[in-house]
Amino acid sequence: MIDSISIGGSKGHVVETVTDSIFITLHNFFTWRMITNCTGRYTCKDHKQVSHLPPVEVLRNAGIDLAVIDRLKQYFVSFQNERKDPIYVIPFEDDGLTGLITYVKTNENDEGTARYVHTLNSKSGFRRKLDAINVVLSDDFLVDMSHTPII
Repeated sequence: MIDSISIGGSKGHVVETVTDSIFITLHNFFTWRMITNCTGRYTCKDHKQVSHLPPVEVLRNAGIDLAVIDRLKQYFVSFQNERKDPIYVIPFEDDGLTGLITYVKTNENDEGTARYVHTLNSKSGFRRKLDAINVVLSDDFLVDMSHTPII
């Protein structure tokens, strides 16, 4: 297993070294695109493969061990009275400074079902994004890994 990877260095991203094993596994399993001028944030380019999968299934598909997934916490935040998409947030295990932020969108082709936009976030992007959208992860937002959003 790889102990660390170096990411960033273009499109407004700083170069950083990531040591979180879940981040590394996801980064190496799927194809990610840097979000321009959003240091430490990546969106999954494998849309056909993952846009129908909730976050926990993305982890499973990447081969993350089920015992590791069971230790993770998943948060679901909906923004009442705001025109923002609801999100799932899964901080990763080592230090909680990296994680997956998944936007839940209405599937235009199949009303009532969700489509997911998964973003992989390193240390420089994870907390910064949560702060930018005014999200503080608390037990009030904790949901089971099998949670399904109501669209």
